[in-house]
Amino acid sequence: MDNNTYVHILTDTLSKKSFLLDELIQITEMQERYITLTPPDMDNFETSLEDKEILINKINELDDGFEKIYEHVKNEIISNRVNHKEAIIELQNLIKQVTEKSTKLQTLEIRNKKSLEIFFANKKKEIKDFKRSSETATSYYKNMMNQQLDESYFLDKKK
Repeated sequence: MDNNTYVHILTDTLSKKSFLLDELIQITEMQERYITLTPPDMDNFETSLEDKEILINKINELDDGFEKIYEHVKNEIISNRVNHKEAIIELQNLIKQVTEKSTKLQTLEIRNKKSLEIFFANKKKEIKDFKRSSETATSYYKNMMNQQLDESYFLDKKK
């Protein structure tokens, strides 16, 4: 393959990565909706995690391929900048798009993480409160049972 073909593969790879990042952003935004529902839709949230994992693996494969091809043509592109001027500009624009989308995705992920932390803290508090009230009720019933047994015992003794 000639170097122009490699440069085309690089731009194609970045375009695919940009498209996959758009899909990741959509899924992450849906996750935010799942978390903020009352009650949260954890089943769909979990399904979306699986979908995101598939997309992330595809992006990692694209990144690996991009790096290998770039290493192969880096010297050619640098030494013949004039011949590859349009391709370089296109690559720079695509890299800028990918970077902006990655930043947006990170922001969404941070926001979702905070929402999940709040959700789990509330669940933990609910469980703790339930456990405490259950222990209190159990203690109350045990105490009441002991009082009744003690009273009946003393009544039987007096006869």
